[in-house]
Amino acid sequence: MISQLLFFNSQFLILPPFQKKGLGAKLLESVDNFYIGDEKVLDMTVEDPVDDFIRLRDYVDVMKCRTLSAFKPEKLRKGFSKEMINEARKHRKINQRQCRRVYEILRLGATNLSDDEEYRQYRLEIKNRLNAPFQKEKADLQKLRSVMSADEYATTLANMHQRKQLNALEESYQETVAQYKRILERIAAT
Repeated sequence: MISQLLFFNSQFLILPPFQKKGLGAKLLESVDNFYIGDEKVLDMTVEDPVDDFIRLRDYVDVMKCRTLSAFKPEKLRKGFSKEMINEARKHRKINQRQCRRVYEILRLGATNLSDDEEYRQYRLEIKNRLNAPFQKEKADLQKLRSVMSADEYATTLANMHQRKQLNALEESYQETVAQYKRILERIAAT
């Protein structure tokens, strides 16, 4: 059996008179449904998607995955799992990265935002994922330390402020959650 990955273009073009009518979601859902039945297709991914397409895909994938047993609220509260990855891949042909986004959106919907501890756990999980590039940067700095003089290293550190990183992380978190909330609002309206 030949296995293949399917790559979509980065966006759909829906002409202005036909926008905001759910046609993009229906088109993406139709394409998904066509390829989900093909056993040779293992994964459907989007190469270099534009922001609007990311939101469209998130919406369609969340709508489909929310009915899968691995994405039930009680399982969402336990954290991201291999079961979610496997079920999303098997039933929706969603890659791990997109599965993680679906999980985060559904987890937000299952999180009691009035419960400080529950919301704090959600926030920390998202921020840990968003912070991964900063942690890689920190590891790279440690490597540089071994090959730089003390002055060169001090200059490098002076150019990289931890406060700047924390502000960037907080801003990224706020933008991510705002996008997730818009998707959940759209789902609630259907």
